[in-house]
Amino acid sequence: MPRDPRFAITTSARVMMSYMRSLRPKGRLLPARTTTFVVCAAICLSTLGSVAHAEDSPAPAEPAVPAPAPPVMPTALGSWCTSLFPMSVKKQRNRARALMVGKVNLDKGGTYSLTENPDWRPQSSADLSGNRHINSLRWALPLLFRGVNTQNQAMVDRFKQLMYDWIDDHQGKRSYWVNASIYGGLRTQTLACAWQTLQDPIIQQAAVRDATSMWKTYRGGTDVKIGANNTDLTRQLGALATFCSVGDVNLRNAAWNHLVAIARGVINSDGSDVEGSPHYAMYMEKLLSTVEAAAATCGIPNEPIPQLRGLLYGFVAQAVRPDFRLESLGDTAAVELRRTFGVGDWRADWLRSKGAIGTPPTPVYRAYDGGYIFGRHSWALSGSGAPDTYYSLRYKGIRPATAHTHDDGGSLTFYSRGVPWISDPGPYRYNSSSLRSFVKTRAAHSTFTVSNTKYNRGKGVVKTKSRSDSRSGGNDYSCLVDNSWKKSEITRCVTYVRGSDALVVADYINATKVKVRKKKRKNYKKREISQRWQIGPGIGVEGTEGQLTLVSGDQRVDVIKAGVGDWNLSSAVEGSSIGWHTTDWGVKAPGTVLSRSTTVPRKGDQQVMVTVFVPRGSAESVPVQISDGTVTITRNGNPVTVGFPAP
Repeated sequence: MPRDPRFAITTSARVMMSYMRSLRPKGRLLPARTTTFVVCAAICLSTLGSVAHAEDSPAPAEPAVPAPAPPVMPTALGSWCTSLFPMSVKKQRNRARALMVGKVNLDKGGTYSLTENPDWRPQSSADLSGNRHINSLRWALPLLFRGVNTQNQAMVDRFKQLMYDWIDDHQGKRSYWVNASIYGGLRTQTLACAWQTLQDPIIQQAAVRDATSMWKTYRGGTDVKIGANNTDLTRQLGALATFCSVGDVNLRNAAWNHLVAIARGVINSDGSDVEGSPHYAMYMEKLLSTVEAAAATCGIPNEPIPQLRGLLYGFVAQAVRPDFRLESLGDTAAVELRRTFGVGDWRADWLRSKGAIGTPPTPVYRAYDGGYIFGRHSWALSGSGAPDTYYSLRYKGIRPATAHTHDDGGSLTFYSRGVPWISDPGPYRYNSSSLRSFVKTRAAHSTFTVSNTKYNRGKGVVKTKSRSDSRSGGNDYSCLVDNSWKKSEITRCVTYVRGSDALVVADYINATKVKVRKKKRKNYKKREISQRWQIGPGIGVEGTEGQLTLVSGDQRVDVIKAGVGDWNLSSAVEGSSIGWHTTDWGVKAPGTVLSRSTTVPRKGDQQVMVTVFVPRGSAESVPVQISDGTVTITRNGNPVTVGFPAP
């Protein structure tokens, strides 16, 4: 009996569908491309079966199969979208339009060009961070937001296509930076937002996979996560949003406990950050605000996040210069506070409004566990007639350093009369350039280095003194000790003479342990100890060896020295990284390096370098006399004598 062709072909369709199920890993959907191929093959085979049946023998007419329903356009964004990614209408519109023609705006990271089916590879138009951020998928959200809010089906379809394409291309093992750091966390949040809005099972499955990965990266289970940084908050936020959305209470609670432990780990008990960068303290305030919003969206208590966020305001206030810009320490450019920073907090309001509203902080001198000392003459506004001098010192924090901390132990910055005279080089930008590498090193900061000896950064610079008599109008006293250099200890002590508005710095070199055995003397290379002062862009230098004067407009700072070493000046030039400063993200400007050096003989010895900074107007004269162990500063005819700053 001849075989019925209908049976062979329709059986083949069933086999294809069975094969598709066998390909699917347990608990996962197949990639969209594979699913589409197999389903199409099955449909074609079934259709052929119907054709074969029709050719074999007449068949009764079958009712017409209704066309598939068009995709349902959501009428509103999910609550996770609005709590995790607040976005203005203007930003939605502009970026969605750009995305529809294939242009991704990665903010500071540059731009990225999209093809119909992107390959997700790095492009020269984006920097290192930008090319990694392409895996965060956050940049695609304007399509979803604008599409839903204006009922634009094409934008929503393009958003879904991009999500599907990325998911298909990353089914297997992923490279480190795809899941790591902030990129994986933002992608998890993006997928949670997209799934909640679109109710798409493929996107939901991808969100759960990512959330599981983000959650599992947390190790410890302690109340305070030591060694965490800001990216860990981002990762756990994505996990919380996803597990809360799918109704997994146990994993939701675990993700929240992780968030709390990390928040306690990235903020010291005095409110200082662990990143060695005041900019990241400001950024963490934004993250903690998002954590609070996530708790509200999930319907769980937000304690202790508001209290931790409040601690940051006092710290950031001290890190703001009298020109209302953050001091450029670590990966911080000297920028003004974010417009939404600390709205409602009396200190943050005063700083953001430049003294128009709110109330200034009270302390004029503070030392922080994050490795900072900040001092200022007062909180008086410019034009009040009071000095506006401000300075900072850096040392090793009590918690592990992060990628945003520079090797700036012992570094000093000095601002006065509206000018950042001695400044920090800032971050430049996050790329693999020689300048980016250099600005993170000791030699790029206003501190000291030692050549021809072993260096152990892990020992770092530690604080040994931090005291202020400012409440009675007295001076500030700070001391830092650097044991990073083998058999060479350097102690930097600083006194701010408040009554004379002058800064006195004494660097003590103790190399008595250097003594070299006779048989090794031929191979001994003399150690050179170098002291550097990074002079900011646009500042001139004039004067003689004993006293130099920094010049900016009608303002001056006299730099008087005593002790070993002659002055040397080096200006920033193209082709070299020395002397460059960050004036804004990715923008460099030339400065000058003022330095002096001394050598340590084979037998070892002790030496001292004293440097005095005295701000004044161009028509003023403020004589300074340095004698044996004392400094006398005469301002407005009133001499004030202080001893060398000492441990």
